[in-house]
Amino acid sequence: MANENLWKDAEHQLKELDLDLEDEDGNNPWDAAAENEVTEDSHWEYWMRKNANEGKGDAVFNGLEYKPVSVMMPVPAKDETPYWGWFKKGTGVSK
Repeated sequence: MANENLWKDAEHQLKELDLDLEDEDGNNPWDAAAENEVTEDSHWEYWMRKNANEGKGDAVFNGLEYKPVSVMMPVPAKDETPYWGWFKKGTGVSK
């Protein structure tokens, strides 16, 4: 029972984060970093996970998205050095 509440709390926090992304004068941290791409000569963890299981990818690669997000405050219009991480699919998607 405690684990169920923990997951509900985590989902609630993600939804709250998505709702608070765009303030009246602020920039969206996902959009600020969206122009960055995974390159062949960087992001070793991404490539390692993608090539696991004979090229089929591991559980993290297949179940989550590897994407950039700006962690700067205030959020700039464009962040050239964002944080890269594994996120639940659909997190930070503009509506």
